[in-house]
Amino acid sequence: MESPLKNFAEVARKFCAWAETQPVSTENEVKTAIELLANLSSAILATSNLGFGEDLEGERISDEEWRVTYNRFGFLPFNYYSTFFNPANVGKEEPVIGDLADDLADIYRDLKAGFWLYDRGHVKEAVWEWRQSFQTHWGRHATGALYALHAWSTNESIQL
Repeated sequence: MESPLKNFAEVARKFCAWAETQPVSTENEVKTAIELLANLSSAILATSNLGFGEDLEGERISDEEWRVTYNRFGFLPFNYYSTFFNPANVGKEEPVIGDLADDLADIYRDLKAGFWLYDRGHVKEAVWEWRQSFQTHWGRHATGALYALHAWSTNESIQL
């Protein structure tokens, strides 16, 4: 059986590879996004916290690389969706606008920073980077995007 860390790295590489390819069709892109986002979230939660390791930070992709990725995700059937910063705060805050391309491009950037460490043998540091950035950043992007894409596909009668 594959270790949870290797499984996460495999799923994360699939997400990054998808982000680096040209879109196929709207329906295929939506299905792929839903599958990868669900698998990423599940896989990172299955990993163990290995501690901090050395004080290293993964190299982040440039703003230009991020913009290319953002534009690539513009192929999806919609870009903006309604969401809340704290959905449990019912009736106490106004909805805000989520940006699907921003969600996916930010996830890509955070995963790539972890791979910069992982591929150089800094496994403990990579796991900390991925888990910490999931908790504080890309986890919200992943769950928001997953919710929006699932709702859209249901409304459009797309079979998942």
